[in-house]
Amino acid sequence: MKCTVAGYLYLNRDNRWPDFQWEGLELGADGALRLFSVPLLEGELPEEIQSLGAPHGPAGIAVDIDGTIYFSDPSGHRVLRINGCDLAMAPVPCMGGKGDRPTQLDTPRGLLIPSRRRSLMVADSANHRIQIFDLDSLQLLGILGGPGTEPGRFDTPSTMASDGAGNIYVVDYGNGRVQKFNLLGEVVPAFWDNLRRSSDLTEPRDIAADEQEGALYIMGVDRASKKMKIFAIDAQGHPVLDRAGLPVIIASKHLLQPMGIAFEKDTLYVGDNDRRRVLTYKKKDDSFVIAGEAGGYQGPVAALALDGKGRLLVHTGAALAPVRLAVDKGYRRGGVLWTVKAIDPREAEVNWHRLRADLEWLGSRAHLRFFLHTSNTDAAPPAVDPRSEFAFADPKWRPAPLDAADTLIGGDPACCLWIGAQFTGDGESTAVVSQMRAEFDGNSYLGDLPAIYSEDAKQRDFLLRLLSLFESFFDEVEGAIEGLSALFDPEAVPSRFLPWLAGWLALELDEEWDEAMQRRAIAQAFARVARRGTSEGLRQALKHFAHVEAIVEEPILNAAWWSLPAEMQECEPDDTCKDSREKVWQGTENSVLGVTTMLAPAEAQGAVVGTTAVLDRSHLIAGEEFGAPLFEDVAHRFSVQVYRGELKCAETLSRVRALIEREKPAHTSYHLCIIEPRMRVGFQARVGIDTVVGAPAAAGLRLGETSALGEDAALGGRPAGRLGERSRVGFTTHIG
Repeated sequence: MKCTVAGYLYLNRDNRWPDFQWEGLELGADGALRLFSVPLLEGELPEEIQSLGAPHGPAGIAVDIDGTIYFSDPSGHRVLRINGCDLAMAPVPCMGGKGDRPTQLDTPRGLLIPSRRRSLMVADSANHRIQIFDLDSLQLLGILGGPGTEPGRFDTPSTMASDGAGNIYVVDYGNGRVQKFNLLGEVVPAFWDNLRRSSDLTEPRDIAADEQEGALYIMGVDRASKKMKIFAIDAQGHPVLDRAGLPVIIASKHLLQPMGIAFEKDTLYVGDNDRRRVLTYKKKDDSFVIAGEAGGYQGPVAALALDGKGRLLVHTGAALAPVRLAVDKGYRRGGVLWTVKAIDPREAEVNWHRLRADLEWLGSRAHLRFFLHTSNTDAAPPAVDPRSEFAFADPKWRPAPLDAADTLIGGDPACCLWIGAQFTGDGESTAVVSQMRAEFDGNSYLGDLPAIYSEDAKQRDFLLRLLSLFESFFDEVEGAIEGLSALFDPEAVPSRFLPWLAGWLALELDEEWDEAMQRRAIAQAFARVARRGTSEGLRQALKHFAHVEAIVEEPILNAAWWSLPAEMQECEPDDTCKDSREKVWQGTENSVLGVTTMLAPAEAQGAVVGTTAVLDRSHLIAGEEFGAPLFEDVAHRFSVQVYRGELKCAETLSRVRALIEREKPAHTSYHLCIIEPRMRVGFQARVGIDTVVGAPAAAGLRLGETSALGEDAALGGRPAGRLGERSRVGFTTHIG
C-alpha cells in the first residue's frame, strides 16, 4: 500500500549518524562529519631541511608554560632555548659542553618538563644519566641514574615522558627497557616487570603519555613479527585492552623508520624518516586509525612535541629551530560516507523527493558529491570500495551534481534508499556535513498543475526535476530565515559568523584563540557586559583577555564620615573607676589625626561666608549632596595593581592599559601600579627576603646587658620610653 502523507527523516540522530559508516572522516563534538584534521605547516619550510639526512638518534623538545621552547643538540652537546616572548634563540647557559662533570653533557637527547615539577630534565645519553635543572635559576638540582643494569641505572637513556600524577618514564635504550620513577625520584621496578611479562615489546625507542587518561604509548619492536609497532600501556605496565579484550597495538605498514612520538586529545603523532613525513593517528572507539600525513612538511624527524597552544613542534635532529605545524589547520585529501543499511521509512513504497544537507565549507577548494540509489529490496545494496579513488564505481549509484546541498532523488516509487558521499580537498579545505534530511511523499509545485501532467511516469519525473529548480530558489531564502536563530547562538553559529556575533556584544576576538575559546568568550560576553564598569568586571576582563590576575581598589570605599567623640559624662564610683571620678568616652566615634581623621579637601557645604562664599552667588549644599566636596579627591578614581611576575612579555603591559581604557567608565580615572618584588604589607612580606622586622640594634649592646647610660638593650625598634627622658605618650610611652 502506498503512503500519501508527506514525510521526512533526519539522518543524523543523536549526533552519531547511526545508519552510516565512514572512512577518512572524523565526527566532531558538534556531531558534524568532516575530513580528518591533520597538522599543517606554518609559513615556509626552511631550505636547510631539504638537505638533511635521517637523524642518528632521537632528540628532545620541551615547552615551558610561558611558551619558551627547549630543544637538545646531540652533536653539539648542548641545549638551546627559544624565548617565549621575543623568539630569540640561544644556548641555555649554565649547562652544556662535552664532558662528564655535573652540568656538562655528552650527546643529550630527550628533554622533559615534568607535569608537577618546575624543572628541566635532560637525558645525558652518553653519560648514562639524567640531569635535573631548575627552570628559573638553571641551577643543577640533582642527577638521576648512572651507568649500570640495576633498576634505577641507565645504559644510553634516550627519551622521557611524564603522566598527570608526576611519574617519570625513561626509555633505557641500551638496557632495552622502560623504567618508571615516582614523584620522589624513586624507581618502580614492578612497572618494567609487568610490561616485560605482559607484552611482546622489545627494543623500546620512544614514549608518549596521555596525562588525562593515564595511558602510555611506547614505540618499539614486536617480538613476534619483528616489526615496529606502538603499544598502549597503563601506568602499572599492563596492556590497555579494547572491547574484545585484546591489547591495543598500532601496527601500520607506514611505520618503517619511525622516530618521535607525541599524544594529545585522542590524537597520536608519529614521525617516519623513511617517508620523511609526520603521520597522524586518530582514536576511533577503543583503537586507532590512520588519519593522514601532516601537510607541507617533508624532512627528518628526531622528536615531536606539542606546545599546548595548538602547534606540533618537529625537531629535525640538527641545531635548527623546531618547525611549527598547526595541529588542526590541515585536512586529509579524501574521505567516504555511505549507508550501511537501507533507509526504509514506512516499509512500503514512497515517492522519494529530495535530499537536503546542511553544509559548511572550510577552505575554498573542498568538494562534496552525493550518490543515490533506490530500490524495492534491501537484499542487494550497491557496492562501496572506500579505499579506492572511485569508491562509488558501482553502476547502481546515481551521482548528484557536485557540491549540491539540495539534491532531487526522484525515480519510481521505492521503499529503500541508499546514500553515499565523496569528500575531496586540497589538504587545507574540507566540507562539513552536520545534518541530512531525506524527504518523501512531499508536496511540490507539481501538485498545482493539472493531473494530466502526472499520468505518465517519465513526464512526472521530468517535471518534478524541472520544478524543483524553481523551488530551490525559494528554499534557500526560507531555509536562511528558519536558521536565523542559530546565528545568535554561540554554540550553533557557523564559525565564519563568530566575529559578526562578537561585534554585537562589543567583544574583540583574539586571533590566537581557537574556535572553542572564541565560542566560550561570546557565550560569556553577555554576562560580562552586566558587570562591565565594575571592579569585578575589570578584574575578569584582565584575566580573560590579558591573562593577568589584577588587584582593583576603589579609595572611595575606604572613605567615611568622621566626627569628634560624643559629649563626655562622668561615671559613678565603682570597681571600674576605682573610687575616682573620671571621664569616659561615649559612643564609637573617634578622631585620631592621621589615622581615622584627615584634613578635609573642601567645605562640607561647598561655601563658607567670608572665605568661599560670595553674597547672592553662593548656594549651600543640603540634602543628599551634603558633604560631597569632602570626597571629591577620591571619587571616580580607582587603582589597578599587577604583580611584576604577571607581565611575562613586553606587550602585556600595553595590553593591560588598553583593556583598562576600554572597560573603565568614561568619567573615571585610574592609576596603574606594578607591584615589584619588595615588601608591601598586605601584598608580599617575606621575612628575611624583602622584609626586616624592626630596626638594627644599637652598636655594642647585647641581649641581657645594660648600656653605659643604664638603658636596657632592645631588639630593634625605638628605645623604650623612660619618665623624664623619653615619655611622649602614644609614641615611646604606653600607659597600662
